[in-house]
This record gives sequence, C-alpha cells and structure tokens, in this order.
Amino acid sequence: MTGWSARTIGVLVACAIAAPGASAEPMSARKRRRLDQADQFMIRHNLYPACHKLGRGLANALGGWLEIPLNMQRYYVPNDTGAGMFTGAAVGVVKGALRPTVGAYETATFLLPYPRGFRPILPPIDYFKLQGPIFGTAVTDDPAVKY
Repeated sequence: MTGWSARTIGVLVACAIAAPGASAEPMSARKRRRLDQADQFMIRHNLYPACHKLGRGLANALGGWLEIPLNMQRYYVPNDTGAGMFTGAAVGVVKGALRPTVGAYETATFLLPYPRGFRPILPPIDYFKLQGPIFGTAVTDDPAVKY
C-alpha cells in the first residue's frame, strides 16, 4: 500500500471509531489530559470536525432521495391535493439531485476545511421532524389557507 492510501485508511478508521462521540467544540487542557491517545490524536490534528463533515456528506449522499417525500409533505394543501403533491414532487426531485451531489463533494473533501471551519453547505434534512397539516401544524405562509 502506498503511504497516501495507508494514511487515508488510517484516518477513515479513526473517524469511524471516534464518530459516535464526535464534537466540533474545543476541549479544555485539563479534560484533554484524561483522554486516551486516540482522542488526543483526533484533537491534535483537528479530525473531529473532519469526521463530522464525512458523516454529513455520507448522509447527504445516501439520503438525498428523502427530499421527494419530504417536499411532497411540505407542499401538501388539503384543498388542492394534486397541485401540492406535483409541486412538492418537482421541488423534491430538484433538491434530491442537489443533496447527493453536495454529499459527494463533502465526502470527497472531508479532510479539507472548506467551507471555512467545516461548516455545512446545506441545512440538515429534517425528514423525521413530524410537522405539517397531517400532524397538526400548518406549513404554509399563505393566510388564505385555513386548516
């Protein structure tokens, strides 16, 4: 194995091990002393934000298709079901194509601090937050629509 690929595999393994407890916040020096060597390595080389970016990229790349049912639910209006569903499906297909592309970019560049400070490019997908007219909360800004 070449040095580059062995190093990349090492970083991926370190990310997989440390990802469940990953945090992008800096730790105090006192708390740092109590950490094991793997955590100290991750902090020293700023790998926690990189691992978070890798996880976010994989989630976007693999979960982009969730944009279609999410947007169909967002655009659902009880008095015009067909238009809301077709509009939501169209918006979902566009966003569903964009999210995996951004996810592939974030996965491929997870070691690079771009955008600045490993910030996310897209907001997280909120598919599992149950809102909308079906669940009792209106999602439209139109005051003429009454639920």
